[in-house]
Amino acid sequence: MKIILACDPATSPEELLQHVKARAWGPATTFRVLAAVDQIPADYFMDAVPDVMAHAGVRAVKHAESQAETMLAALRTGGLHGTCVVIDGDPHHAIVEEAGRIGADLILLGAPRREEGFPSLNNRVARAVIRHAPCSVQIMRTGVVRRVLIPTDGSVYSIAVAHSIAARKWHEGTVFQVMSVMEPISAAASFLYPPHGLLADDSEEAESLREHAMQKVLSAIQETEQILIAAGLAVTDHVLLNVESPAKLILKEATTWGADLIVMGSHGRRGLKRFLIGSVSESVAMHAGCSVEIVR
Repeated sequence: MKIILACDPATSPEELLQHVKARAWGPATTFRVLAAVDQIPADYFMDAVPDVMAHAGVRAVKHAESQAETMLAALRTGGLHGTCVVIDGDPHHAIVEEAGRIGADLILLGAPRREEGFPSLNNRVARAVIRHAPCSVQIMRTGVVRRVLIPTDGSVYSIAVAHSIAARKWHEGTVFQVMSVMEPISAAASFLYPPHGLLADDSEEAESLREHAMQKVLSAIQETEQILIAAGLAVTDHVLLNVESPAKLILKEATTWGADLIVMGSHGRRGLKRFLIGSVSESVAMHAGCSVEIVR
């Protein structure tokens, strides 16, 4: 497994390393520690202070090199393997392009912090990496992972998440909760039954729709559970009624259950449909109180 670990001045190297070293990684895992330096061109200030800008650029590169080398050394001390690189350019482009170049399986980012104001892994860059990365992306907020929440809708993308989780190494005792959401019988469904008007909540048609929706949810959960159980993982499940947006329900469930990690699928589509579906994963990744991985 090839992993890009993105350095960022807004994230404490010690904190990020603590998160990484607390995880269970397979013996074939290799890390590519990446630091991107987005320098301000000297002519930005109309050549008023070119020497100052040049010296600042040199210091920025040296700091990035030092940070990347320190992180790599710490990883090696923990028995992990890898290399490091410093790239001059926009961080999100550098991260995405490097991931594609080396065929990375996963990008690890520190949680973005608005208050820091650094031009690296802030919200803008984190969102861009989530949207455009050619591989899975994880926003790291917690160290040891013992409770993993897996939202599923039964799609091929959700099943891909289950297979990804089943193929990994996890700490002994890790518990996986599979959750899904049952859509309520909306008033819009009543228009499928003219000329009866609104569909009565206690009607046979409404009951049939509810049964169909529940069977769909249970089937989605069961398929994911079977994959995880076959891999010897401990699994629980939970069904929620969709009374709020999916993102809010996932975030609430993660908080209530005490999840350390949320693992979700990415539909990888383009245009409006992809944006609307992908926005759920993106919203969860940006606002969760725990780590979030979006699997491609």
